[in-house]
Amino acid sequence: MVKQTLNRFLYLLVFLLVFACQNPLFGTHNRAGEITYVQTGPLTIEATILTYTKASSTNVDRDSLRICWGDGNCEMVGRSNGPNNNGEILLNDIKRNTYVAIHTYPAQGHYVISMNDPNRNEGILNIDNSVNVPFHLETTVTLFNPQFEGFNSSPRLFLPPTDIACLNQPFVHNPTAFDPDGDSLAYRLIVPMQAINTPIVGYSFPDQVSPDPVENQIFFSELTGEFRWDSPQRLGEYNIAMYIIEYRNGNPIDTMIRDMQILVEDCENMPPEIETIEEICVIAGESVSIDIRVTAPLEESDQRVALEAYGGPLNLDISPARLDVLPGFQDQPLRGVFRWQTACEHISDQFYTVTFRAIDDFRIKDTLNLSSLHLLRIKVVGPPPEDVQTVEVDGEIEVSWENPYVCEDAADEYFRGFSVWRREGSNNFPIDTCMPGLAGRGYIRLNTALTREIVDGRYFYLDTDIDKGRTYCYRILAEFAKTSAGGFPFNIVESLPSEESCVQLKRDIPLLTKVSVDQTDMTQGEMQLEWVLPQADALDTILNPGPYRIELLRTDGFNNSGFQPVPGADFSSPTFAGFNDISFTDVQLNTVGQPYTYQLAFYVNNETDPLGFSAEASSVFLTVASTDEQNTLSWEASVPWNNFRHVIYRQNASMDWDSIGTTVESSYEDIGLRNGQEYCYYVETIGTYGIDGIPSPLRNLSQEACGVPLDSIAPCPPELMVTNICDDNEVNCVQDVLTNTLNWTHPIDACPTSDDVVSYNVYFAPIEGAEFGQIGQTLSPDSLIFEHNRMDGFAGCYAVTAIDSVGNESELSNIVCVDNCPVYVLPNVFTPNNDGANERFIPLSQCFVDRVEFKVFNRWGQVVFQTNDPSLQWDGRNQSGTELAEGVYYYVCKYFEERVGGVVPSQQILSGYIELLR
Repeated sequence: MVKQTLNRFLYLLVFLLVFACQNPLFGTHNRAGEITYVQTGPLTIEATILTYTKASSTNVDRDSLRICWGDGNCEMVGRSNGPNNNGEILLNDIKRNTYVAIHTYPAQGHYVISMNDPNRNEGILNIDNSVNVPFHLETTVTLFNPQFEGFNSSPRLFLPPTDIACLNQPFVHNPTAFDPDGDSLAYRLIVPMQAINTPIVGYSFPDQVSPDPVENQIFFSELTGEFRWDSPQRLGEYNIAMYIIEYRNGNPIDTMIRDMQILVEDCENMPPEIETIEEICVIAGESVSIDIRVTAPLEESDQRVALEAYGGPLNLDISPARLDVLPGFQDQPLRGVFRWQTACEHISDQFYTVTFRAIDDFRIKDTLNLSSLHLLRIKVVGPPPEDVQTVEVDGEIEVSWENPYVCEDAADEYFRGFSVWRREGSNNFPIDTCMPGLAGRGYIRLNTALTREIVDGRYFYLDTDIDKGRTYCYRILAEFAKTSAGGFPFNIVESLPSEESCVQLKRDIPLLTKVSVDQTDMTQGEMQLEWVLPQADALDTILNPGPYRIELLRTDGFNNSGFQPVPGADFSSPTFAGFNDISFTDVQLNTVGQPYTYQLAFYVNNETDPLGFSAEASSVFLTVASTDEQNTLSWEASVPWNNFRHVIYRQNASMDWDSIGTTVESSYEDIGLRNGQEYCYYVETIGTYGIDGIPSPLRNLSQEACGVPLDSIAPCPPELMVTNICDDNEVNCVQDVLTNTLNWTHPIDACPTSDDVVSYNVYFAPIEGAEFGQIGQTLSPDSLIFEHNRMDGFAGCYAVTAIDSVGNESELSNIVCVDNCPVYVLPNVFTPNNDGANERFIPLSQCFVDRVEFKVFNRWGQVVFQTNDPSLQWDGRNQSGTELAEGVYYYVCKYFEERVGGVVPSQQILSGYIELLR
């Protein structure tokens, strides 16, 4: 008996040694980390793995890590920080480790660099069995063609990913990210990863540990990356992860995972408080000076405080910012000043972020100082071009502005040139320092290529595409951008707009003032036209003697070409003073089906070529789109004046017209109508040239148009829930039928208009991301349940739609994906002695396991049996078929689970001893 016990001990010792060499899962280790990279050549990057580990776990300390580059290559990378490259020991049992490697890729493209370590530290409250859950980091790399698209590096994160929270107190963390390429960043809170594309199974967000609907809540800003926790309810360690998504020219290009750890302590005091501003916009070249005041709570006035700052502005190569504050702990209140002399190279359409961190000198367990954070956002905008001047010369407008421009000598050719913008009439809006550019202001860009032309010592642009009699107003923008090796711009940024400069052109030609539908008909439609004559002073009748002639021209639609003379619309006078024809009715038109555009040609002195043409002006064309109990009206007019108001008329039962609304927009919704009844409308536009001597307001009518409301609005989608026996841990996958039960809400709960639902369609996809197919339908508006009976498992994704009485189908409901609940349990003894009972080593319970990596070891650590079959079927023989001796053997079993995302390795590796009895 003693001998048998000793043998078992030896077997177990051998097994443990073998298993420890292959699977180092008995230590506790990784707390937090991320992977960053810098592109150093067209195909070369320098990657840095940064990990924060449990300092006391010396048995699993990593002097090197394996990095995989995403191109099929992996390599071991040695640690390169701390004394003797052993890492840096920090407070709270934390070690910071840095691993740096250089890699050259075979081609441009998109790659995923990753690091995977077998274990996190133990005891993480929101990760089940955390010590056996792999710690996985990954960052995507996009290598562009540097000639056209420039280099690309990952964002830099300045605030460490380990932080302290206090029980029952609000907690805030911000990664304080900065992108050196000027790419924009967005953030998303995710489940931490245990492998590529594999979130941790059994993960809970921090607010789900000791949940409290009032106190324990988390908030995450996808704009700034700020994580707020109000307020932790349970002591211990928690992990969260976030994607940091990098955008260039509006397109996502890269992602980085930051996996961070939060230690919640029972704090005996309150964190310090920071007083300063939250956001500021400045013009490049201005000096920023921001006061910061740090105090402890009133009841802790004897504590001392310190202040630190993190962020991109403090780490710039050109004119970096600084924090002026006394070092170390100081008596409160502690005052500091954040100073930054901004430069043209700092101009960006993204906010810079600076995080101030205040720390008190009250320690918990001799290791922990309480701290608080405050996020400051700073936007640096391009200065506006100065002294814009406009003048008309020979029917063209010369636009000029001050030279030199204050930022034209920015480093690395960051300044690219100027764009010229024009609108008809003035828009003298106040300049907002936080709103560069001219979007939404009514200006149109004139030059497709940027200009830097200089005439007579000033920047210059010549506008030749102008119409007589109009008022044109101009503004200038400066443009900045990073530049690729081939000179192509990326991450373009516009400056603040210049002040406006306007010019009124002389009016020596007639101008149309009315193009109004007088009769709506497909063949006998009529259009009323009116115009004003040229100004006599502008015309100069000495240089342009009579006789004078006006010819009315017309084209179909909203065209500015193909004009033909209108029959009967040719008017003349021997003297300018005797010209009286200023109106005409155009007849026999199809005003139902299309608009018409008109133009005036003006002749003098019997010349065959016109002195000039008026600006084109179209009729107002109305369109009616009908939906459920509603007609949506929209209209269009291409005219040289500004229509600033629109009146909508609807025909009543007495065939008269009622005004039903007024709007400044070019559309109107007439609601509360009766389906199936016809409603007819026309629109009156009210506008002005804004020019002295021209009648105002100008009123023009559209054609009449009708619509019949019909129910074409689909119901709101239901809200779906899916349950199965996995929720109750009652898995029996040997049963004939496996059932997912779908329940959903009636769409009327989401929107009252969904009151005519008659049925529901049920859709299914076998794995995440697969295409949905319809698997069923319920034929009652109150049938809010569906059972999906299956033979192959529970895993899959579901969605439901609602159908109304006229067949409109809603959008898909929320998509709910359910997973299998794999079970794999092994015995510890079997008796292959040919008695017909317990002859083979097989699982006691097996559900949703695709394959295994099962190995059996003898007392010398040699593999005597292995298989990938999940049923195992070991009969006590070795691989060559020889019966093995009775005794104790040891096994390691890694099994692969059938999940909704595909086949993935289990987070648990089974191991133990098997007693073989004969």
